[in-house]
Amino acid sequence: MHLSMPYPINPDRNVLWNAMPNLPIAEELFEDVAIYKQLGNAKAALGRLQGRSIAIPNQGLLINTISLQEAKASSAVENIFTTDDELYKAYSEQNVQQLNSSAKEILFYR
Repeated sequence: MHLSMPYPINPDRNVLWNAMPNLPIAEELFEDVAIYKQLGNAKAALGRLQGRSIAIPNQGLLINTISLQEAKASSAVENIFTTDDELYKAYSEQNVQQLNSSAKEILFYR
């Protein structure tokens, strides 16, 4: 399904804000049945995630996965490498002194 834009977008990088409407935008631009359907789908997915999160012993790990992966990728540029397994074990470890140096460096970078 292809949706047309209800306002013009100017791809010229020299034009400030690309002729986007001022905020707050007009209600007719966001009060739409298709948007409300997607909102309902998103709320249902979040509800399922909340229900399944009880089974996860360390919920912080799920939440912090994105920042851990970003820190791992950024550290690889500086020749600091570790595996996902080592990184998640390090994240769960209480004693920072027992960690290998690569995982410790990535955790501190995060």
